[in-house]
Amino acid sequence: MTTSDPGQLLDDFSALLANDPGALSTQSGYYVPNLHGTGAEDVVALLGRAIRRSHGDAQLYYFSGQRGTGKSTELRRLEILLNGQAGTRAYIIDALDYIGDTHPIDTLDLLLVTAAAFADRLSQADALGHPPDGPENPLQRFTRWLATEVEISGVTLGGVKAEFKQQQQSLMQRLRAFDLARQERVMAECRAHIGHLAAAVQQRWQASKVVLMVDSLERLRGIGKDATEMFDRVVRVFDGDLNQLRVPGLHMVYAVPPYLPYLTNIKALVQLFMLASVRVCEPPFRARRSPREAGLQAMRQVVERRCPRWRELLTEAALDRLILTSGGDLRQLLRRLLLDTLDEASFALDRLPLRADDAILETVVQRHRVEFESLVVQDEYPLLKGIAEQNALELRHRDELPVVAHFFDVRAVLNYRNGVDWLDLNPLLWQLIDQSQTSPALPAPAGSPAP
Repeated sequence: MTTSDPGQLLDDFSALLANDPGALSTQSGYYVPNLHGTGAEDVVALLGRAIRRSHGDAQLYYFSGQRGTGKSTELRRLEILLNGQAGTRAYIIDALDYIGDTHPIDTLDLLLVTAAAFADRLSQADALGHPPDGPENPLQRFTRWLATEVEISGVTLGGVKAEFKQQQQSLMQRLRAFDLARQERVMAECRAHIGHLAAAVQQRWQASKVVLMVDSLERLRGIGKDATEMFDRVVRVFDGDLNQLRVPGLHMVYAVPPYLPYLTNIKALVQLFMLASVRVCEPPFRARRSPREAGLQAMRQVVERRCPRWRELLTEAALDRLILTSGGDLRQLLRRLLLDTLDEASFALDRLPLRADDAILETVVQRHRVEFESLVVQDEYPLLKGIAEQNALELRHRDELPVVAHFFDVRAVLNYRNGVDWLDLNPLLWQLIDQSQTSPALPAPAGSPAP
């Protein structure tokens, strides 16, 4: 972005945002270290420490956070941290490379996908090198098992993903037709194959610890009438069947939906590490909804890494307004608010850099406010009101559980961490819910930012 033409600069920045690469390597020029905090507030460092100090067999960890918080990027950082430790070997697999995000998942599906993805990953040259051929090769044993027990035909090393996706519909129909005894046997065999693959890693790298991170499961969601069924399935897998997800000889890290710790008792059953939204506001016990300079500065760095000349396009106050409106959600800032602002500004180049009170910002914010307000209905206002006032979740009825899952899925509710975990509404809902008459509203302190 070396052009002196503001229109070209704007177009280049817009194109970059529209084609954002998604999950980043820590070596990427776009990566901002310590975005979510340092020390005890760095959940990736805490998770890495928990793995480092753990001993024994079949360790299980849950890693969570909402879409837009940078979970996949931070898992990549964890992979690098772990592989930098003597005697440890870590791998990331993406479950949604094998199933769709609306797939009605069961525990058997998840174990089968995990085994298939791990085998695919280990078939790559940097994983096991060139394992010997023959019947004792764990990759060959697994593909033979897929063909015979699960009846996936045509499976070859490195081609599991393609065959799995191609045969997904018929495969899942077969799995659903298994009787309970066969399901239990196949799940046990899945875990055994994952364990054999881990043992091959231990032998190849002389590693005492093998860590397998299963990414993207937090994106599982139901649509329309299937939303409640998906919620029930996810809770059953990650809460009711969590012991089935343990694999001997492995440290398993599953990326799980962010509503689980608020709606289940999993914190008492498994170590959970929650990645929060960037803390652009002070915590409610200090100064409710007041800007937090350190958080604003961190988000400015995210923009700076992508476009060092952003101040030619909008003032710092204007960017801060968009940051506060995003609630610290990276995706909402970059791919929606900021990109839409630049698109609108392309027809008003004479007003660059945009000020915080420019009508373009007001148009963009109002458009997204209307969009977010359409994601909730009046029957849900009391529940949202309670979250806004208490910065916590207190349910009155069990039938509200899927509703809360929906709030997290669409980011109507955001989670934060300032020493303790707390919740607030997406800033685009503040106006609607604070003004609703479902219960007495708490007055906002002077100086609260207007989204």
